Amino acid sequence: MQRNQFVLDLSRQDVADHVYESVASVLREAEIDYVKWDMNRYLTDLGSFALDAAHMGELSHRYVLAVYALQERLIREFPDLLLENCSGGGGRFDPGMLYYSPHIWTSDNQDPVERLLIQEGTALLYPLSTMGAHVCASPNHTVGRATPLETRAAVAMAGAFGYELDITKLPEEEKRQIAAWNKTYHQYETLIREGDYFRLASYRENGRYDCWQVADRDRNECLVTYVQVRCESMRKSTCLRLRGLDPKKRYCLAETGEVYSGELLMQAGYLQKQLFGDYQSCLLHWTAV
Repeated sequence: MQRNQFVLDLSRQDVADHVYESVASVLREAEIDYVKWDMNRYLTDLGSFALDAAHMGELSHRYVLAVYALQERLIREFPDLLLENCSGGGGRFDPGMLYYSPHIWTSDNQDPVERLLIQEGTALLYPLSTMGAHVCASPNHTVGRATPLETRAAVAMAGAFGYELDITKLPEEEKRQIAAWNKTYHQYETLIREGDYFRLASYRENGRYDCWQVADRDRNECLVTYVQVRCESMRKSTCLRLRGLDPKKRYCLAETGEVYSGELLMQAGYLQKQLFGDYQSCLLHWTAV
């Protein structure tokens, strides 16, 4: 038992039917088009009254198949229902679950620095559009780290962008920033959701900064996200070698108006200036000219 939670034995058909009817009855009575399916309790001390000793070792497999079957029934009866599943606590984040849920809550840990590691690992296997990612309050409730809203937002944009905080407790400046970041996300949402993802640098490896890129399939546009976790007084130059561009095209950096060839950006790279302070970030939007 954890947080006073237990796991129902969904491998039993009578239990699965009861759970289904409990959920479906609510959906039938109200106009609900979104359900967050939390899975915060990991499986321990497994056992089922419906299995004998010879078949008890099958329980984990039977349980997962039962979860699939339960959600299959839901989306068949409610085809317009959006399910968001949850991977927290060792829950389901796998291709099978993505059949029923187009994106999955990646982790209850929303601190942007911690998220750099979580989202890097998840993006090795899954598209950015599948990862639930929210802007948290600062200081973060999990680790107590204070970070700028722009960095929290930049990290959350590498996923299904949203907010998880009490907006009434925010200072006016952050409220204005939220409005601006909403526009920024909508500007790049299609690119992030449909573009090719490239890992340019890993904070896990270098201990100082993180960087990733999303490029459109036509090689006319890309967005680079740079997060400086730690500022250093004496450091080597940071050269970002972009990927997925057309070497014969020329690209303009929207923020400065600088123009470089795709070949130069991929072979020599772009010299990223150090930002002042820890937990700083910037977006670099390149378009073909």
